[in-house]
Order: sequence, then structure tokens, then C-alpha cells
Amino acid sequence: MLILVMGCIRCKGDRIMIKPQISNDEIILNYIRRHGPVSKALIARQTKITPPTVTNICTNLIRKGLVYEDRQERSALGRPSMLLDFNHDIETYLIVHIRTHTIVFYVATVGRQILQQLETSIIGCSADEIMQHMYRGIQDIFKEDYKIKSIGLVLRGPVDSGKGISIYSPNGKWNNIPFKYILEERFHVPVYVENDVRCLSTGEYYYGSGKEMDNLIVLKFSYGLGISLIYHGELYRGFNDSAGEIGYGVIRLDEEGNEVRLEDIASETSIHSYVVEQMEKGRYTSVQDNPLVVSKAFRVEPIYEAAVEGDEVCLEALSRVGHYLGIALANIANLFNPERIILSSAMGNAVGVMDPILRGVLERNSYKAHTINLEYSGNGSYYTLLGMIDIVSAKRAEEAWLR
Repeated sequence: MLILVMGCIRCKGDRIMIKPQISNDEIILNYIRRHGPVSKALIARQTKITPPTVTNICTNLIRKGLVYEDRQERSALGRPSMLLDFNHDIETYLIVHIRTHTIVFYVATVGRQILQQLETSIIGCSADEIMQHMYRGIQDIFKEDYKIKSIGLVLRGPVDSGKGISIYSPNGKWNNIPFKYILEERFHVPVYVENDVRCLSTGEYYYGSGKEMDNLIVLKFSYGLGISLIYHGELYRGFNDSAGEIGYGVIRLDEEGNEVRLEDIASETSIHSYVVEQMEKGRYTSVQDNPLVVSKAFRVEPIYEAAVEGDEVCLEALSRVGHYLGIALANIANLFNPERIILSSAMGNAVGVMDPILRGVLERNSYKAHTINLEYSGNGSYYTLLGMIDIVSAKRAEEAWLR
């Protein structure tokens, strides 16, 4: 039996290391920010903080301009209670998301209102060119009158979020770039750097299909493969901030005895590779002349659509990948036993093709005592944005608003 210890307390020599707890002020402010308008009574029930303490803290938050009295709520018992809400216009952020083929720039409020969205292509760009596109895009937005207070940078690959370092990027193949330091030196505002799957899971947890789930796993199925774990309501980062890189896991050996990584055979890249391989063997497929498929900067959406329409090669590609993806999901479920697994992808209607494959593998390979609650999400970019806004807001509450 494997025993996995995931907690806030660990021993180091003869000393006990206890993870610092966030203050009651932060807990209450973040609760109002995420769930407002809410009553003080509900805040006390949900946060387990005593009503007198809630009242005192809320009074202080109102005085600081962080929270305001929204309206009265009628109650079946007693007098109406005043609902409190967060001042969502208190700050404006610039969220920069470096995706596979593009960089997307969002100007957004704390209240998740998108004021502007710009996008620039990075297809075929080197690491230096990607960075220059990012710097120019940020500079152009700073020239406008948005009064940006913070930058949130969303990256693929492992990230040391505490230090703001991109450890490795699948895009530009760079290593150990200290983006927090670089951007703060250039633009003179606080910068927060985070991995895209963690942002996605945070967005799903607070605003999407993961609401009310204290133990949640989000799997991002894209050109690569990654997971993020919400454990007892907290984002689990691992010992050195690199938890979730499931795509690097070895799932089998090839005919020559070489190790095969999971994302090499269970990702959108592997779907595309199989279709191209079959085309090179002379097999017909309806996507063989589609420029989005044969391009170096390929897209998989046409393959999904062709599979739905019954294309034999595309169906085979989904079936092969679905088998290994199902094994990965079963292993995740057996190890963590989450309340829900959210599979985020661009499958669209092809979920109808993939779902029975995945559930069949899950049924055969999952521990029988586990009930697997599998949900699909097709709006990953949106929830990634919401997650990064939330992460930045939580840091701003800690570092600035409550000081």
C-alpha cells in the first residue's frame, strides 16, 4: 500500500514546520470577493469565524473601502440583514497568457470584467521573439489609461510561482527565466507568475464545475497533458512547486524497451501524429487536405469534427488516445479518490465519441469502492483567466489591501 502524506505539518530534523495560516481578515475578504453579496451570518457559518469577529472585521473592511453594504435581505425570522459585497473596481489587472500559438492580453477588473482583449501570433517564434512580443504587448497596453496595478503571467510548463520563475517552457524551450523580476523592473508593478493548469483549476474550483468540491482534480487535455489538485479546498503545489506534471509519467515501454511518456500517446499532439502517420501510409481521411491539420502549427478541431462525422482514421486516433487517457484517469482516481475529475479540452461534440471509451477503461481499471464523477469542460481559456484573476486578487489582499 502507498501512503501519501499531504498536509500542512512536516518534520525537519527535530523541528516541526507549520505552514503559516492566512489571517481572518484575508479569509473574510476573499469570501466576500468570491461569493458576495453575502450576509455576515452566512460569512460566519461558512468560514467558522465567530459572529462578533466577523462584524468587527467587516466594519474595518468597509472603512478601508474594500467592502460596501449592498442591500438588505429579507429574512423569515427577525429583521432584514444587510448584504456585503466587494468593491470589484478597486484595481485593474493585466493578465498575459502565453498559449501554444498565441499570446493573449486581457485587461480585467478584480470583478472579472474584461475591459480589453488582444491577441498576437507566436507561430514559428523563437524564445527571444516570444518574449519581445510579450514585452511590446504589455508596453502598448500600459500606454493606455487603464491604471494597471498588477500583472498576472500565465505560462505552460513548470513554474516556481513563489519566485516568479518559468522553470521550463514547451513554447520557447527556455529554462529558468525570472519573469517576475524582469517584468517588475520594466513596468514597476507587482507581477505574479503561475502555471496554466493551476489557473484553470482555480477558476473551475471557484467559478465553474468544481464549485463546492473540496477535493477536485482538473486534467487539461491539450497539446500536452497536465493535472492540478485541489486538496481540502487548497491548491496542492508539491514540495518544490512542481506537482501535476502527469504528462511526464511513463505509461509503457515501446518495442525496443524505451520508456514512453503519457503525453506522447495521450494528448492532442498524439491524436494529430496518428492521423498524419496514417495519411503518410496512404490511407484516406477527410482531413488530409485541411490546412489546419497539415500545417506545422496544426489544430486538432477538424480531426474531432471528422471523428463525429464517422471518419475511420480520426475515430481510430481518438480510440487509441482515449485508451491511454482512460488509464491515466483511472490511476488518478485510484490514487487520490477525488470528488470530481474535470477534463478540460477542445473536443466539443467529440466528447460523445471519447466519453464511452474513457468510461469503459475507467470501469475496468478503477478500484470498485470509488465512484468516479467525471465532468467535461470546454471553456478552458475562460476559466484559466478567472483563475489567474483570483490568484492575483488573493495575493493583493495579502500584500497590499490589508496592510
